[in-house]
Amino acid sequence: MDLIVLRRFLHRARPVLPLLAACAICAPGRVGASSAHRVSQVQQVDPARAPAIPLKNLHTGERLELRLFDARGELRTHALTQLREFLRCVRTGEDHPIHWRLTTLLVALAAHFPGKTFTVVSGYRDPSVNRSGHRSNHTRGRAIDLRIDGVPNRVLRDTIQLSFDGVGVGYYPNSSFVHIDIRPRAAEWIDFSGPGQRACYSTTVTDDLASGEAERLSYEQARARGCK
Repeated sequence: MDLIVLRRFLHRARPVLPLLAACAICAPGRVGASSAHRVSQVQQVDPARAPAIPLKNLHTGERLELRLFDARGELRTHALTQLREFLRCVRTGEDHPIHWRLTTLLVALAAHFPGKTFTVVSGYRDPSVNRSGHRSNHTRGRAIDLRIDGVPNRVLRDTIQLSFDGVGVGYYPNSSFVHIDIRPRAAEWIDFSGPGQRACYSTTVTDDLASGEAERLSYEQARARGCK
């Protein structure tokens, strides 16, 4: 592991961490009740009371109870190392620092869906094996594909979209995960492809979500209709 890169990552994150410790991990706007089967806004989380994140890697079978903050609300720097290693590229074994915003977003989701295991489908991807090379947020430690046990992917997608700014949310109704990434401006998309299939992006995301077409269309129907 590159300790110099890790120190630089911590140096960039440190100015924000006291703010998180003082005023909690915050989502903008209203606060709503939590439910695994109902969309509601993620509540503020006091770092001193932040839960561990139960993680499972789909490909390696590894499990990790990740606790980002200690009982005083202080950052556990070792937890960042644990997460970095856990989300390593499954094809090359290489790892990469994980962006602090993505990490705290996972903590907030763990508090919103208490006791639910986060199954990671994809974390960091080495550019040498990533289909889009360096262009993906997966190659920069800023993206994760996951599902939360007992939580429908549509509920997870809508919860993230409702609760966080500056996040990219990819919905894959014919697959098994939701894509989450950190970016300057919010973005959303629907990809109707399943495992091993060529991407088929909706050209009418808002309409497809509102009408339920996102869940009704098969991959073949979406391709016949027309994809990006």
